[in-house]
Amino acid sequence: MQELFFLSSMDSERFSSVFRCEVERPIELPNGHHALMVSCDPPLNGQELGHPLGIRGVLLWSRFADEDLWTFPAFPHFVQICLPDVELRVDAMPTSIAWGEIYGTEADATAHEMSARPRSSVE
Repeated sequence: MQELFFLSSMDSERFSSVFRCEVERPIELPNGHHALMVSCDPPLNGQELGHPLGIRGVLLWSRFADEDLWTFPAFPHFVQICLPDVELRVDAMPTSIAWGEIYGTEADATAHEMSARPRSSVE
């Protein structure tokens, strides 16, 4: 598992810039899916989400059900972005605030480089 990567989003204005992410810890969600708690630099603007001092970390999990964030084969990897302070029912996934992608380099995140794109769940 790579400990440092870059988060951006082609789908969300809030995450359209590039955030340097460090893995804080892997998390197994109550339903068995794998997620990562990551710190973000710079912190995310979170005023409208109830975090007036910003959001310094997020919970990420794979956007596609048949892909695993702990063992993804290549960058970019498509993720759901969630607030870190969510409480989950055993049968539920965290509530996503945005879709995003994680990249191996800041340059790839800035350009939304898809040349190393892993298989999608429809292949």
